[in-house]
Parts: sequence; C-alpha cells; structure tokens
Amino acid sequence: MTLIMNNSEATRPAGSGTFQSPDATTVLSIYLFLLLAIPSDRGIAAMGAAGSVSSLFALVMLLWWVWHHIRQLRPNEFRRVQPVRIMMFIFVGCVLASYVVGALHALPFIDGNSSNMNLINIASFAGVLLVTNDGIANRERFLVLLRRIAFLGGCYAALGLFQFFTGLNIVDSVSIPGLSSGGTGGVDSRGGFVRPESTARHALEYAAVLSMVLPIALTLAIRETKRSVIARWFPVAAIFMAAFLSVTRSALLGIVAVLVILVPTWEKNVRRMAVWAGLAGAVVLYFLVPGLSGTIIGMFSGSDPSVDSRTDSFSVVGGYVEASPFFGRGLGTMSPEYRIFDNQYIGLLIEIGLVGLLAFLGLIGVAMLTTFMRRRKPDPLIGALGPALCGAVLAGSLLCAFFDAFHFPQSVGMLFLMLGLCGAHWNISQDVSPELADPANHGHGIDEHTGLSRVSGALRRRWYVAILLLALVAPAAQLALKVPGVYYTKFSIDFQAPNGATKGNALRTEASTTVHYAALIQRMYEGKHPNAPILPTRAPLFGAGLRDAVAVYLPSAGGQWQTNFNNPSLTVEIVKENPEDVLATADSITTDITAMAKGPQDESGVWKKSQIATERSPSKPSVTYVDVRTKYALAVIGVLGIAVAVSGAIIFDRVLRQIRRIRGRRSASKIARSPAGSATES
Repeated sequence: MTLIMNNSEATRPAGSGTFQSPDATTVLSIYLFLLLAIPSDRGIAAMGAAGSVSSLFALVMLLWWVWHHIRQLRPNEFRRVQPVRIMMFIFVGCVLASYVVGALHALPFIDGNSSNMNLINIASFAGVLLVTNDGIANRERFLVLLRRIAFLGGCYAALGLFQFFTGLNIVDSVSIPGLSSGGTGGVDSRGGFVRPESTARHALEYAAVLSMVLPIALTLAIRETKRSVIARWFPVAAIFMAAFLSVTRSALLGIVAVLVILVPTWEKNVRRMAVWAGLAGAVVLYFLVPGLSGTIIGMFSGSDPSVDSRTDSFSVVGGYVEASPFFGRGLGTMSPEYRIFDNQYIGLLIEIGLVGLLAFLGLIGVAMLTTFMRRRKPDPLIGALGPALCGAVLAGSLLCAFFDAFHFPQSVGMLFLMLGLCGAHWNISQDVSPELADPANHGHGIDEHTGLSRVSGALRRRWYVAILLLALVAPAAQLALKVPGVYYTKFSIDFQAPNGATKGNALRTEASTTVHYAALIQRMYEGKHPNAPILPTRAPLFGAGLRDAVAVYLPSAGGQWQTNFNNPSLTVEIVKENPEDVLATADSITTDITAMAKGPQDESGVWKKSQIATERSPSKPSVTYVDVRTKYALAVIGVLGIAVAVSGAIIFDRVLRQIRRIRGRRSASKIARSPAGSATES
C-alpha cells in the first residue's frame, strides 16, 4: 500500500457535498498531538504500560491500515520493495518469536502480564510506522505533516523552558478524566538547575523527543524561505535552547549526532551562518543563565553515579543472555525487579535475543540508508529532508543507549514515527514508472480487485508452499506441549545471637556483628557451592529463566543503587524440575550452613550456650509449582505459522510471475530483433 486514500479522494475539492474521510496526514497529526500534549505518565491504569492514549489511538491506526489492505481497489506493489515496511515485519516476527520463548519460561505472573501488554505496544508501534510509511498521499501532505511536527515540537520545548525559568510544573495540576498518573510529580534538578520535562515522564524522554524533532525543524527553517521568519525559526530556537537548558547529557549528544549528519550536506554559506548563530546563542545563554556552562562541563567530566551504575551492570548481562541467547525471554519481561540497565539495546538483547536486536538495528539502519541515499533529488527540499530524517533516527536510536526508551511512550512513539517518515520519504522521492503502476505487471488475476482477493488468489495458486511452511512450523508446537514448569522454594536461615557475651566468645551480640558473621558464612558456602549465574535484585530466581539453580545470599533491604544489609540471615532460593530434588537440596543446604556456622565457634572454644545459632524459617519450606504458559505459546505459534505460510505463498507467487514477465520481455525483444520480426514490421 502506498496511499491510504485514492487519488480521487485526495484531490476532491472542499465543499463538494461529499463526505471526505481524513487522510493519513490528518490521522498522524492527531496521533502526534495526543503523543506530545497528553503527559507521558497519564494512561488507563488497568492497561499498565499499554494504557497511554497515543498507544491506543495507534492501535486504531493499525486496524485502519489492515482494513484498507483488505478492501483496497488498487495494486499495493507500487514499488519493487518497501524496505522499511519489510524490516518492521521482520522485527515484529522476532518479537512474536521471543514471546513464545518467554511463554515457555516459568515467569512470575507480573512478567507474563507485562509480555502480553508489550504485544499491544508493538502493535501500536507497527500502526504508527505502517500508516506513516504507506499512507502519506503526496509531497504536499508529507510537508504538511513535517511542519506540524516542527511546530508541536517547538511548543513542547517552550513548555520545558517555562518549567526551567519558573521552577513550576503546571503539568501536574492538569487532571484528565479517566486517566491516572504513574509519575512522581514535581521537577527534578541537577547542579542547582531545574531539569525541565515538558509533558515527558523523565528528562531523558524529553531530550529524546527534542533531538528527533530538531533536524526536521532546522531543515524546514533553512529551506522553506517563503514562509514567515517566526514560523520557520521559532521551533528551532525553542528546541536548541531547551536542549541546552535541559541539563542532560543525552540532549547534547543528540544535537551533536544531528549536526554530524546535517552539516556536511549544507552549503558553505549555510555553515558559516550556523557557526555565527551558534556562537551568538552560546553567549546569550552564558549571560542569561549564570553557572550553566560550568554545570554542562561538569556533566562530561569526573565520576557520575548514573554512569557508574550503567557500566557496573555490564558484568551481569552475560548471564541473562546465556539463558536464552537467540530470541530472549519476551519483550517487557525484564522489569526493574531483576536489574535496571538504563540501556534499551541491552534490554532488547535480553528480552528478544540476538536475532531480535539485529532486526531492530536492521530497521534503524535501513530507514537511515533509504533516506540518505535519496538526498540528491531534483526537488531540493525533499532531497534535503533525507539527511534530516536520517539525523532524527540517528539521534533517537543513539539516545536509546542511555535509557530504557521503550518504557517511555513519547520517546518510542516519536522514534517509530520517524522510521515511518523515512519510508514515506522513500515513496515520495521515488519516481513511479507506468510499468510498475500497471496491475498487469504484478501478476494479479483479472478478478483480483481487492487486497483480500489477491491474497486468496495467491494461496489458491501456491497452496503447496503454504502447506509446506505450516508443516515446518508444526514441530515448534509439539515441542511447546512438552515443556514442563519448575518447582521453587524460598526460605531463610536466621542467625540468632546469644543473650550475652560470655567467657571465650570473641563475637559481640550487636545485630551488625551477627550480620557480619552471616556474611562470612555465606562467603564460605559460596566458595564451595557457587551460586546461580543470575541473581535478580528482588525478583524470584525462577524468573531469570533458570530451571536448575540454587542461590544463597545475604538479603539487602536496599536495592540496585544502594545496598543495606541489616538482617542477620541468609536467603536460600532453589529451582528444580521436581519437588523431591527441591526438598533434598533445601535439607542439604541447611545442614551445610549449620555446620559451617558452628565449626569456627567450636574451634575457638566458645561455649555452646554463647554461640551464634542458626534456625531455618520456615522449618518446613513449601514447594511451589510454577507452570509455563503453554496455551499462550501455542496461540502465538499459530499466528506466526499462518503469517509465515501466507507470506511465503505470496512471495513465491510474485517471484514466479516476475520471472515469467522478465522471460516474456526477453522473448519479445528477441523476436523484435530477428529478421522475421523485422520483415513483419515492414
């Protein structure tokens, strides 16, 4: 599909008396308004991460796209390839495959529910990208959408500037019926300066949106000289100022990424003007906001706890990846209860595996390449927008390395909108020959007038391909039926100090000393019996995807950012494939730790009544069976199987017909060049 509406509908004059349905540009403008105007932390509480208004609207867009494909009355092969759309389908397929793998892992209920909600999120991302890629009718509507993005981005930045200079977050005072807030409220600060967020949930989300809108606003301001100065330069000035005043490294890095792409494509006079404008802006900010320059320099020098946390987390990535390296554990199942990585790429590597991460990187790379390849077009404005969209995607994808972008509706929504715009730019800037536009050259039967009839026609002709592909998927369903759940128990071994220190007891009775002794015994035990390769922060051990593992550790009342060991006990978690092994392992661990705790005290001559004792709590640990979600896995395997079978049949049908068409053209060319053909013509 290249157009959401027919040309006759797109060009129908206003006031003709006939109802005009909104085109893709109008629908995407509504989506953009919902994305940026409604605070990012507001949504329908019952739907969790999938409850934002913009995400729900994007689902409707996906249904619209599907319905158009079913009923369209024109061929949808307007291009030999649609690279961005193809890569999006591959990425969605990888996400579905990771969902199957995750469903066959014994995960906590909250993680399973999160994976379900993230399927809704992926569907909404697909709706945004597909409608943008296929639905923009022509050059004019394409530019209208980009101007609206620039304008709304400027307003979004202006709200952030208001927050910076006043210290007020008026967004918190806005109440929207039916929507609940999942944020903390207020404004954050760094280096004595307010960190504005506009309607974003976090300053990093705010920085990501600004970085992606900037190249579009800047290119339109430079190239569309016939528009008013205020309309062109207001968004650029607001975004640049907001990015520097956001007191966020990510915003500055995003600006650098954008300029690295755009500056080489500018003419010399434009570069010269940009240098002078940049110097003037720096001087204004220096005097307008005293101390800002020192804060910005300090962000890139010295030690930073947020940077240290990100780098310290790298050591645990391998354990999670090793548990399921190819398709991960399911998108959305790596909650903060396991580990906070603040890196979307690490999150994707763990959740959708190496294959899924490569698919996402492929989607980004293809989108950037298609736009940058078409930067030199006869149309100067469309050509200049190629590097602008390339820079927008680069900035958005770069900032994904600094926070969990998929958890923030505005950042991920804007990123997939930019990816769709790259596909739209590919379509708008590409000339369509009459041969490609002719339905007869795409192998459709004379009665195949709609999308549904064309699909059914391909299946009738290539039914054997569909059956073969379904047969290849069937073993996956059989394997899913054989995957069992796991058995799990968790208990603690408490270290109880004596009533008082007596003769020969070198240990004192304070709780802190008892905690130290418990930590000593834990180290001794772990030296002989290594722990599981993965140890979640707060989530249960089986949630890490392990089926045969034991963990003995000193519990922390803190978290990932700051530990707090104040409980004189050891926590034991056991995951096995049968309950007998769980109980036997629990008894063995209890016996070993009790002996280890008693041994040093006996050797030191401590009286028995003055020794630190151990006690298992509860005395009889309960064993819980954690089942896998076989029905969910089978349902998605069925969806994947049908999708692969139908797609394979359609692709095979098109390839064969394309081969026949090429052979026919060659035969006709040979006949035309032959003496008999020349005689016939004469």
